[in-house]
Amino acid sequence: MPPPSPELPPQDRTEEFASTLTRVSLRRRVTVLVLLLAILVVGVVATVGIPLELFPRGYTGHSLNVWVPWQDAPVQEVLQKITLPLEEELSTVRGLDGINSYSGKGSAGAFLRFKRGTDMDVAYREVRDRVQRARLLLPSDADRIFIRKEDASGIPVAVIGMAIDPGLTDYYTLIRRQVVQRFERLDGVANVRTDGLEEKEILIEVNRQRAESSGLNLYQLSQELASDNFSLASGTVRDAGRKRLLRSLAQYRSVEEIENLPLSPSIRLKDIAAIRLEEPDKRYSVRVNSRPAVAIVVFKEGEANTVEVSRRIRDEVERLRTDPRMASIYMEVLFNQGRVIEDSLANLVRGGLLGAGLAALILFFFLRRFRLTAIVTLSIPLSLLIALVSMFFGGESLNILTILALVIAVGMLVDNSIVVAENIHRHHREGWSRFDACVRGAGEIALAITMATLTTVIVFVPAALVEGEGQFFLIRLAWPISVALLASLAVALVFIPLSVYLTLPSTPHPSQPSLWNRGHLHLNAALRAAYEASLGRLNRLYVRTLDFFLARRLDLILLLIAAFALTFGWAFRKVELVSQQEEDRTNFQLRVEASNEYSFEDLGEYFREVEDILAARQEELGLKGYFVFYRQRGGQVEGWIDTDRPRSLSAKQLAEKVQEALPKKPGIRIFHGDENRAQEARGKSVFVVHLEGDDAAELDALAARVQPLFLAVDGVLGIRRGEEAAPSEMALRIDRDRAAAVGVNPEVIAGLVGYALRGNALPKYNDRGREIPVRLRFREADRETLAELGAFQIPTADGGRLPLAALTDSSVENAPRGIFRRNKRTTRSITLELRDEQSGPVRERLTAIQNSIALPEGVTFGSTAVDTSREDLLAMQFAATLSVVFIYLLMAFLFESFVLPLSIICTIPLAGIGVVWIHFLTGRDLDFLGVVGIILLIGVVVNNGIVLVDYINRLIHEGQSRRDALLHAAERRFRPILMTALTTIVGMVPLTLSAPSETGLSYKSFGLTLIGGMSAATLLTLLVVPVFYTLFDDLRGSITRGWGLAGGRGRVGSLPACTGSQ
Repeated sequence: MPPPSPELPPQDRTEEFASTLTRVSLRRRVTVLVLLLAILVVGVVATVGIPLELFPRGYTGHSLNVWVPWQDAPVQEVLQKITLPLEEELSTVRGLDGINSYSGKGSAGAFLRFKRGTDMDVAYREVRDRVQRARLLLPSDADRIFIRKEDASGIPVAVIGMAIDPGLTDYYTLIRRQVVQRFERLDGVANVRTDGLEEKEILIEVNRQRAESSGLNLYQLSQELASDNFSLASGTVRDAGRKRLLRSLAQYRSVEEIENLPLSPSIRLKDIAAIRLEEPDKRYSVRVNSRPAVAIVVFKEGEANTVEVSRRIRDEVERLRTDPRMASIYMEVLFNQGRVIEDSLANLVRGGLLGAGLAALILFFFLRRFRLTAIVTLSIPLSLLIALVSMFFGGESLNILTILALVIAVGMLVDNSIVVAENIHRHHREGWSRFDACVRGAGEIALAITMATLTTVIVFVPAALVEGEGQFFLIRLAWPISVALLASLAVALVFIPLSVYLTLPSTPHPSQPSLWNRGHLHLNAALRAAYEASLGRLNRLYVRTLDFFLARRLDLILLLIAAFALTFGWAFRKVELVSQQEEDRTNFQLRVEASNEYSFEDLGEYFREVEDILAARQEELGLKGYFVFYRQRGGQVEGWIDTDRPRSLSAKQLAEKVQEALPKKPGIRIFHGDENRAQEARGKSVFVVHLEGDDAAELDALAARVQPLFLAVDGVLGIRRGEEAAPSEMALRIDRDRAAAVGVNPEVIAGLVGYALRGNALPKYNDRGREIPVRLRFREADRETLAELGAFQIPTADGGRLPLAALTDSSVENAPRGIFRRNKRTTRSITLELRDEQSGPVRERLTAIQNSIALPEGVTFGSTAVDTSREDLLAMQFAATLSVVFIYLLMAFLFESFVLPLSIICTIPLAGIGVVWIHFLTGRDLDFLGVVGIILLIGVVVNNGIVLVDYINRLIHEGQSRRDALLHAAERRFRPILMTALTTIVGMVPLTLSAPSETGLSYKSFGLTLIGGMSAATLLTLLVVPVFYTLFDDLRGSITRGWGLAGGRGRVGSLPACTGSQ
């Protein structure tokens, strides 16, 4: 019985499998061509049918927002009566990681942050349940509570700004009936929200003196009016033998009926009050391009096609513009998700096609063969079609992430085909037949390209295990890239050998070339001469340089240490990690804060001046439009940058220029930044200090004490405390002893004052199906001054009346603009605006000052939003480290050695040199997509080393000395390594140079990361890998000799340490 065959090493097994696969493809050509046609047909169907979206489906953020409006309520009352009851109920929701709340004038809000892994659908239901419980504890007129989810479906499909002619009176009805209803009827539209459109209300304004002379107070009047307007289900009755439902009705049928409501036998409501239909008191103003404005926000149904719905909305806007009834309303589409999708996808596809074209030119320069270049280039669309098919049947959409993934893959899809086709041609030139050249050419290189592909794919495995938003986005990027790369591997081993076989001549040098071939030969000779004069010389210089450093390995190591020290010890400190590049933003915002001396009307005049400046300089500033929003004590100015024009200033620089031009007035402060404080805290140009405690007054005093310490730091441009208190609130203190003496409950006093000033909401008036709010209050003349307020008559227990001033004391007190709380603790924030170019060192000094401050007992420094984004970046860094480990293990498995992969792993830090310096020299910071690029680089940069080491091992296995094998492999692999690297690099150039999308998303940092990393890694790999190969090979030999072990069995990776002279 013959002995069993020894197990083949991985290289031999891979080569045997690839050779068998190639033989099958060459002998079963029809089968392969039918498979190719099937891929093309299914690919076209998938490409046409795959949905287009802006963001990937299924994304749900780990947060919820709850907002409760309560008209005209002061901050402290909002805190006590809305925020605190809400906090108590919401804090019992499972999976809650933290709760932030805000109490402001007229509204309260809560931001709930959940632990990673929490089912947000379940969380939403629990929050809704807790809100229903809390509703029983809230004031009766705070009847609207909004819960907002953070997911892709919450992004509106369109936002239409409507600037209204000031002469138009009843624009509410016009917009509701002619605009909103028309949008709601469009196919695919789920709902339409209006921002800034105030519905008219029936206002009942009571004459205080007449009411008091009639013996009525506001509370009694409110109860009577509410009880006179109802519709009540009263059961069932029988009528003519039939059972019918019974409703008791006492609803008002007209405004005249309300006016004639009898309050006593001789007094009707119109005798003591004025009843009219009018707009509610203006508490804020929204203006677009110097005109009053309303925003129409349109949301689509879940499964509706975003692009189609957006087109319908755009068409409807065009029809509305031609409607004569809309002549007094100027409409502008401020945001159209469909257009953003189409433009973003068009830019990415354009960049991908341009990158593919540049890659094809690079290939032709190296290959100098039209047919071979065409064959290799066609591997790009074929691999992309396979990826699209997988996405189509996997339920994925084409969005900015998946398209980006496909564009990224474009430059790498030709790598496998290049190496296989080049190797086949080399064997054919050496005299092998077409069949044998294809089989040997594909088989020899199979292990190298398989390992190179798997190392790129495997980097996403640990990256997908990270927690947070990064996991979701990385998986969406990994899927198309991984499938496309695996498809390119299959294409290289199945379709490329067959295509090359069909296009190769029977003999390497045909005796009688055709006219086409003669022309091709002339072009080939010209390109060869250009190659020899440039890259050929570089190749020979490289071999000589490598020969030099192989004899002086320590010198190369010292040079690398110096390069790493300079890069990561100095240049790296100048590059910051940011969530979004400031220069990529397509809008800017300025916040205006005003002291209490400015009335709403005064602020209106100030913002008119702002609008006049913006209108006069709109062309100079390159603005597409501008938006102004203001209310009591402040407002916001936003400018939209015209992205169709070349930009010379970033959004921040433009904001600073506008800020300089705005009028300077006492009591008005202007700040640059986003309205959203969480976004602001993640920016690189601010540093936020949070003080947390229980006593708001103590936090105010502490903030005032530490403010000069931060102001003294060089590089701090400005400082502000957005929640500081100011003398703006009138406090009415009830004297409990006097109230008790006359039998008046203090709560009744507070309620009557609230009714008188803020008014009381009554049951709505039904006007032919339209619900109109009804509000009761004193007329303005009876509630305008403190003297009039003090004259309010309060009923006493003995039936008499006392003026309010007899039972209360009044004073002006400090009141905060708003009260922020974190996890049930009051928070005061100090926001420092920093100079961009010094933000890194300034942050370090500010952090040191913060750590040196001695805080009173019970007061702590809270974390900032920066910490959250840093956590995500740290998780990404951990994923990158884990990716390196996975790559090492994979190479150890395929090389059958623990030592040889170390020489390839050393190329990964080399890419970091290029990444840091290209960001440093271009003045850009590293953003989230840049970090994703680094993870991708880990899998890409090792490919060159794999190809080089694989060929070195093959030559040593064939009997060459180590030094000869190193130099021979370096000379032979220089060309394909440079070719594959250049195709990847030039494929990224169009993407890097592309302008940011309308959403501000930019691919510059990502493209720079790949270009810089690939350039540095490619150039340094050619020197470092051979030198480190000898170092680790010597180390392995020393270890084996130290253990007294003999050499291996001849397999790759188990070779003697020194098989030739060095």
